[in-house]
Amino acid sequence: MGKSILRSIFRRKQVKKVPYRKREIIKQLKQLHTLLEINEKIVTEQSLSELLDYIVRSAVNLLKADAGTLRLPNEEQNVLVLKSAYGTHRKSGQTDLPINENSTAGLSYLKCRPVSSSNISKEALYPWNGEESKKFSSLLTVPLKARDKNLGILSLYRRRKEKFSSSEIEIAEIFASQTALAITNRTYLDQFHRAAITDELTGFYNRGYFYQRLSEEVHRAERTDLPLSLLVIDFDHLKIINDSYGHLAGDKALKEISKIIGACIRKMDIPARYGGDELVIILPETDSISAFNVAERMRKKVANTLSEGDISFTVSIGIATYPRDATQSQTLFERADKAMYQAKQKGANRVEISTKE
Repeated sequence: MGKSILRSIFRRKQVKKVPYRKREIIKQLKQLHTLLEINEKIVTEQSLSELLDYIVRSAVNLLKADAGTLRLPNEEQNVLVLKSAYGTHRKSGQTDLPINENSTAGLSYLKCRPVSSSNISKEALYPWNGEESKKFSSLLTVPLKARDKNLGILSLYRRRKEKFSSSEIEIAEIFASQTALAITNRTYLDQFHRAAITDELTGFYNRGYFYQRLSEEVHRAERTDLPLSLLVIDFDHLKIINDSYGHLAGDKALKEISKIIGACIRKMDIPARYGGDELVIILPETDSISAFNVAERMRKKVANTLSEGDISFTVSIGIATYPRDATQSQTLFERADKAMYQAKQKGANRVEISTKE
């Protein structure tokens, strides 16, 4: 669909009389050809962050700019979040801008139209001072519109004091429209993929994805010669809770326990729901002592936080570590699972480290 739109624009520009010199017409035709090539690439399989980085780099090269940024809205916090930057020192996740008319990006987003300036150092709507305002002169900010929705803002910067021409703004709008569709499609694909690998109740990964990641992490630990620990966590006395208060109470407790456990782990750790009342956590680059400390923190927080009537919620945790306890993913899981059952046999609400047989 994107190709047909661009080709129709290409044909219109061939027919329509334009008041530009010959080299300007050639420049526009080259830009449209480049748009076709970019459109081919943005529909290929890649992560959202990679796609956003590619969009910014492509826009900078397409319009002969020196730098670019891309922001997506966080409507709950009413800010535009920097997701990608090229040719500037700004980093993703920093320098959020309020969604209001006090900045060029905010104005462009709210009005859903391009905003340009040839001298940002004297521009009241340009919020940054210091090195950034001295480094660049011209600015073009374009909304990323997909159908009737504005998905974000693309900003392009030039060092020279040369305002973006009307034809360049038109090209930028076509580019922004195409990339907005690509962002929408990538976002939907990410959501479908997340739903396919995520357990609905806990928000952790599901069993199938756990097996895949455990195998990958064991191979990575082998390559890097770093330890890897696995926790198997069992919800103690879940049957008693279900029988006394119903399965909804059991589900609620498991959900709360998952929140507590999730708050105890790093971003690089991989939590999953293995079965009805069993959770597993892959801890990359973690030895058995560090894993024990993490598990103890989880156990104490659960025991001290949750209860239902006269029942205190507790967990039993087993630990196995690569390569100390096993060098294969399946054996590593079996050792951690066995350690967890040993914890339950010793009275539950405790952590056990796998012992060599």
